[in-house]
Amino acid sequence: MSCTVHSVPIRGFLETSFVDWKGRLSSVLFTGGCNFRCPFCHNAELVLHHDAMEEIPLEHIILNLRKYKKWVDGIVITGGEPTIHMDLFHMIGQIKAEGIKVKLDTNGSSPFVLKGLVNDGLIDYVAMDVKGPVDRYKRWCGVDINTKNIEESIQFILEGKVDYEFRMTVVPFLHREDDVYEAAEYIRYAKRFTIQEFRPHNTLDPSYANIKPFSPDKVAKIRENVEQIMTGNSQRAVANSGHNVVSEEHAAPGPGHTAVSHQLSAIKQPMENQ
Repeated sequence: MSCTVHSVPIRGFLETSFVDWKGRLSSVLFTGGCNFRCPFCHNAELVLHHDAMEEIPLEHIILNLRKYKKWVDGIVITGGEPTIHMDLFHMIGQIKAEGIKVKLDTNGSSPFVLKGLVNDGLIDYVAMDVKGPVDRYKRWCGVDINTKNIEESIQFILEGKVDYEFRMTVVPFLHREDDVYEAAEYIRYAKRFTIQEFRPHNTLDPSYANIKPFSPDKVAKIRENVEQIMTGNSQRAVANSGHNVVSEEHAAPGPGHTAVSHQLSAIKQPMENQ
């Protein structure tokens, strides 16, 4: 698939992670910029001020991937939102040429990019963040968004042309409990749906730092109810099977996993010194 050539802004890199791709030791690459303004986002610097962050050359990342190829099973491309950069195809192509598997984290706002990457064989796994029920998406993502694009990405992912998971961060006061269940019903045919707990740190909207997260018992109950929906054991859901609701402890981290910490650990703490 052809694309307009311009550089993808790489603003963070982590050489090794055990938690960003379940079951794999992976590297993590952060792209700068995002088309959403989710008030609870924990990567505010990447969203609002990535131009002021240090650029990490792709060549540096490829050299690291070669260096640790015996141990690193893949690389996670995250952000920000990677799919706003059309040169993503070229960048991932260079990484895939090294024989490295690629996971993409996305908000699902660019289904044509997602489809192109999958159809071109450039990604091996996709994790899409579902912000909440689609009919009220502006409330969750902070901007006017074409919800048909969100729906199109969800339906394409559900076709199973690439391995995948959906994720949702649950934020008190922003989300009602029923919002979580409504989102679960919408993707009830999904293989995996990860419920992530909100953490009030470094939020894009500073006022969200004052929001107290749900209690562990409350989150556990929400996950239990979502699992019933996804497995068809709830009156809310159509009977179905073969789905997994993943707890945050076993999920690829979104909230609380900032690009700045990744950038520092990658540049200043080589793997052999950790």
